[in-house]
Order: sequence, then C-alpha cells, then structure tokens
Amino acid sequence: MLNEKKRLPVPFILMVFLSSCATILNKPVQKVFITTDRNLKLISIDTTVVTDSLHSSNHSVQRSNRSLVIRVQTDSIEKSLRLQPTKSFAYWFNIPENYGIGMLIDKNSNKRYGYPVRNYLSLKDTTIHISRFAPVEKGAINLCLAPTLINGYDVKAAGKKYYTGGVFGMEAGLEYFFRRNQYLSFHAGAATSVFGEYIGAGSYEIANATFASIRRNYIIGSFDLGYGVNFSQLTWKRIYNDSAKKSELVKNPGAGLSLSAQYRLGNYFRLGFLYQPVLFNLNSKPSTGYQHFLSFNFVWKIPMKVSASKI
Repeated sequence: MLNEKKRLPVPFILMVFLSSCATILNKPVQKVFITTDRNLKLISIDTTVVTDSLHSSNHSVQRSNRSLVIRVQTDSIEKSLRLQPTKSFAYWFNIPENYGIGMLIDKNSNKRYGYPVRNYLSLKDTTIHISRFAPVEKGAINLCLAPTLINGYDVKAAGKKYYTGGVFGMEAGLEYFFRRNQYLSFHAGAATSVFGEYIGAGSYEIANATFASIRRNYIIGSFDLGYGVNFSQLTWKRIYNDSAKKSELVKNPGAGLSLSAQYRLGNYFRLGFLYQPVLFNLNSKPSTGYQHFLSFNFVWKIPMKVSASKI
C-alpha cells in the first residue's frame, strides 16, 4: 500500500506537465508579418536589418515578454515604435483544457507570449499607427463565396408562422471597391431547412429561401459591416407521407433590408452573419409584414482585380 501511495504523485505531475498548453503547443519563435504604407520605409525589426523589401517583411522572432522594436523611415527622419507582446491563445487555453493548472508550468516560459502576427504601419500627421490589415484600395474586385454553416427562417405558412433552421445554403457575389475600404457588393443565394424540418403526424414541413441583395460595405478594423436591400422568396411546404394527399405550398416573394457583419480571419477568409428581414410582401395582403432569413457563413474572398496603386 505504501508503494502505491508513493506512485500516485507521478502520474499527477506528468498530467500537469502535459497540460501546459503554451509550453507544448508554441514554438520558441513565431512569424511576424509587417507591411508599411508607401510613405514609410521599413529599416529593421528588432536587431535584424530589412534588406529584401523596403515596405514589407516576413520575419521570425523569439517569443519574449519584451517589446519588439521596429524602425521605419519617413522622408529623412527615422522613427521607432514598439510592438507589445501579449499572452498567447495557447496560454489562455489552459483554462478550459485543465482548469488553469497548466498556467503554473507556463508562468516562467517565454512561450506563453506572442506578438501580433499581422501588422500594417501607416503615418498620420507625425504619428505612426499600427493596424491589423492594410487597406483595400479603390478599384479592387473580389469574387465572394459563402457556404452556410447554419441558417434560420421566419416564414409565413398556411394560417400560421413557421420557424425553423438548417445547415444547407450558399451565397455568391462580386465586390467592387469604389473607395478605400468601402465597397459595393452584389450577392445571390439559396438555402433550405432540409434535415432541420418539423416532423408532424403523417407529414413534415420545410422552408426554403432564394434571394438577391445589394449592399454598401465598410471595412473597419477586422470587421466588414454592410447594409442594403434584398429581394427574396421565402417558401413553406408541407409534404404528406400519404401519397393520396397533395402537398401544401406557400410562396412569399418580398423585399426588405440586407444587413451583414463579417470578422476577418486572414487575407481571404472571414466568418460572416447575414440578417435579411422581409418587410414588404409582393403577392399577398397586407402588403407589409415581417419575415426573415438569417445565416452564419464561412466567407471566402477571391481577388479578381488588384487595385492600380498596388500593381
């Protein structure tokens, strides 16, 4: 019994060591991407002189709790700024993974820290500002594909309102930048609640949506926010298991608002939320009424034309 008790701390200590997420998951070095506006020239990152490009650098740096010194030049003046480290995602992941026990192992390790991966430097007046992404210039065009992760419906049905959800859908469109960080988007899409339907006694119900929209969008930091109008057809259908009974169908063409919010994951990918209330009915009375289609999307933006200032 005594020997068994002495062995108990060994697997416990091993478990705690293996639970230190930052120590295990983070490498001693990380990549840092830095780009500058055209009125700035990148000179050095930390102690490394930048020689391959004056306006951009892909650099490997040691993780540390000290700030990273970046030197740039504007006209004939050199300026320095500091990139501050933060506690990495892997360090905070100790909380859901092992109730924070791993933080004790990571506490004295430089692997707990990380620098912002993407950094864009711009000069405003005499101050250098750091943002996550470079602005998109006028004239750029993107092809946008957005498969649905989950969608929801509020649809007018036969004598009732029908609420349901689903996972199948697709939105596609084009984006044209008419100003820096502002663009018009033209989209069309379709979605269905198949496999999310309500199963009734001897029948089941589904909802479908087809739509087109035009929106004005603004890029603000890591977010794309847009507003506009949509033209939609929301459809409710009840299908009977008895082939002798005829299916019921209600079509609801209408128009309303189109509101979009997207969070930028990188240069090409975003997570998006689309909310499209239908406020005007085009084939039924009363002419006004509320229905909606909403969806959470994975958004892929494919550059079709780069702005002239970047060529």
